[in-house]
Amino acid sequence: MPESKNRRKKPARRPGGSGRPAPAAAQPVDAELARLAAEGLPGGSTAFDPEATANAVAQELTERSRHGSPETHAPTPTWYKAIMLGLLVAGLLWLIVYYLFQGTYPVPGIGTWNIGVGLALMMAGLIMTTKWR
Repeated sequence: MPESKNRRKKPARRPGGSGRPAPAAAQPVDAELARLAAEGLPGGSTAFDPEATANAVAQELTERSRHGSPETHAPTPTWYKAIMLGLLVAGLLWLIVYYLFQGTYPVPGIGTWNIGVGLALMMAGLIMTTKWR
């Protein structure tokens, strides 16, 4: 039976027989391109030293991994948490009072807009939770 023309060839195997394809040959870095790239970077100089650049990058990555991101966030103040939870509870209580007293409380003159007020209070508290650390 003839083989199909569209059949893919299997990648070459490593000599050890691990089943993984052999890695492609690494492309040599053009020294002139590397020097031009270093000149275009902030703080770059005309003298390109690949070893110094590699050491600087390695040191920066090590510092980031040890200390996390350079931006450290302070914990959320207690007053922020109190206002956030207060708005959530106030909005919920507003709606409960409106439904329990069949619209006569908390503000009888605005009617069903009491639902909007309760929901707005709760939404303000919910939006505040996105900034909570």
